[in-house]
Amino acid sequence: MPRRPEDARRVIAPTARVEELRVAEEALASMQTQLTGALKQKERLAQLGGAVAKISHDLRNILTTAQLFADRLEGSADPTVARSAPKLIGSISRAVSLCESTLAFGKAEEAPPALKRFALAPLAGEVAEGEGLAGEGAVTCLIDVEPGLVLRADPEQLFRVLSNLMRNARQAIEATGQPGTIELSAGEDETEWWIRVGDTGPGLPAKAREHLFAAFQGGARKGGTGLGLAISAELVRGHGGRLELMRSDADGTEFMIHLPKDEDPSA
Repeated sequence: MPRRPEDARRVIAPTARVEELRVAEEALASMQTQLTGALKQKERLAQLGGAVAKISHDLRNILTTAQLFADRLEGSADPTVARSAPKLIGSISRAVSLCESTLAFGKAEEAPPALKRFALAPLAGEVAEGEGLAGEGAVTCLIDVEPGLVLRADPEQLFRVLSNLMRNARQAIEATGQPGTIELSAGEDETEWWIRVGDTGPGLPAKAREHLFAAFQGGARKGGTGLGLAISAELVRGHGGRLELMRSDADGTEFMIHLPKDEDPSA
């Protein structure tokens, strides 16, 4: 009969009377208990990941069809429709990209960044608009980025990272039923570019902070999967940088993206 380490019945029950043996048995029992829980969680995550991949695959096909119809709207004689079409197409394209990134995450095949130089301010404004933060509302978005700030990164991947951070911040503030502010600022020094995304929300729960960048474990809100932050951290690491939580308390949450200027990974 094969051994099954996930079987909780295999955890030893300490019985030794000698103190040293008793301590060793208790330590072994604790390790077995943790291993059993970890293996059960791994199995469930594998099943959940398979389900998410199937859903993402089908949803991607549906969105691709919608994208084809949306492309035709750009030629509409109605000026309002013609103006709205690019935004609709952009939103669908990002939804398709999200599905593809979910599938890639499941296969551990996230594409390497296509690095190029671009101005950050327009991208930040596009992210805010895409998240419904460009107009007036209960959640105010402040963008403090110098127009001349140019960085070297993959604009599509950075859009995904910033969009995820700002979406999480907006949802956290909206859940309180109170007005709040999201601020995106950026700067540079001799070695790196940095981008800060802060909010005046209620802060992250302790459980979310414990596994913040772990897929399906670090969900920042009830019902969340944590996949967004896990992918964001992976995308930033692909740039040779890091995504870190600077603070999260009753006054709000602050994330910082660090992107190195050195183009040689071996340096």
